[in-house]
Amino acid sequence: MTLLHTLEQTPSEPATVGYIDPNILLEGNPLLEKWAPFVANNGEVKVGVMGGGPGVNRSVKNGVFEFCYLTQGVIELTEDGCEPVRYKAGDTFFMEDGYKGQWKTIETYKKVYVCVYKKAQA
Repeated sequence: MTLLHTLEQTPSEPATVGYIDPNILLEGNPLLEKWAPFVANNGEVKVGVMGGGPGVNRSVKNGVFEFCYLTQGVIELTEDGCEPVRYKAGDTFFMEDGYKGQWKTIETYKKVYVCVYKKAQA
């Protein structure tokens, strides 16, 4: 078994499609595409590709650190109490555990992401 993996930024297999949870949706009804993530360390780490269409939703990171590399599109993140920050294809950013704000998709995006989840406390 190899411990080296390649993540295709444009996966050839079909995506799983769905919509943003209506409880966090603020504007629009963007279609989301998710490709099966690679899961490691007993579910504590997920690496994958996902994308979505224009819309606005709440983004809350409770118990998770998320790193993103935007491969397509334009988005704007606004942390609660802060000014908006715009990202475009080629940009990288991360949201720390505890982040709360809005995710606004201006142009359909695709991202490569790495999520690291906190271990459950015993």
